[in-house]
Amino acid sequence: MSKRFVLWGGLLLAMAAVIFIMIRLAGDEPETINSGTALANSNASAGSEILDIRPNDWTKGNPDADVIVVKYSDFQCPACRFYASMDDRLSQELGEDVLFVYRHFPLRNFQYANLAARYTEAAGRQGEFWKMHDLIYINQQRWSRSDDAESIFRQFAESLELDLDQLDEDLEDPTLVERIESDFEDGRRLGVRAVPTIFINGEMIQSPNSLDAYRTLILSYK
Repeated sequence: MSKRFVLWGGLLLAMAAVIFIMIRLAGDEPETINSGTALANSNASAGSEILDIRPNDWTKGNPDADVIVVKYSDFQCPACRFYASMDDRLSQELGEDVLFVYRHFPLRNFQYANLAARYTEAAGRQGEFWKMHDLIYINQQRWSRSDDAESIFRQFAESLELDLDQLDEDLEDPTLVERIESDFEDGRRLGVRAVPTIFINGEMIQSPNSLDAYRTLILSYK
């Protein structure tokens, strides 16, 4: 078993019992709903150009795959942490069959969600988006309960041997901030009201509650 599978494995087990809870964006107030409600509230078009793959999208998998999974997600959301682990597993298992696309949807009621998104984007400018993505999700309980999440994010940056001066400059770059906000606004236009919200080949799906169900759903689109 690879090191990555070991890191995510414990997370899959720990989160399996709580995956049924989603977080809803409703103004500034958090509200819990299930994914079925999120699906019912959406009028997203399957053919929307918003879901077309962009040059600056963060992707893993085969760019020419028949199945494209676009996920709007938040780094401080526990359910999103669970789905990140499943995406990682399935991107390796399914190989050439699927492309996973990450889009930011930081909820306003989470204290560190936007900061975490900015750190992943800044790390991405140094070629380490996915490694920072994994570190932030795997250690979510640690930094989300901290009084100083940013110091923990900087520890992650140091462990990845990032150029910290460049990192600091990129974190404050308006273009980086606008990129995150653009994802968020596009998600809202698609009808995203909960995280994670997943689209497969342009269709918003009811989020599966297990790795096996997720795999079966993806393969049904082949």
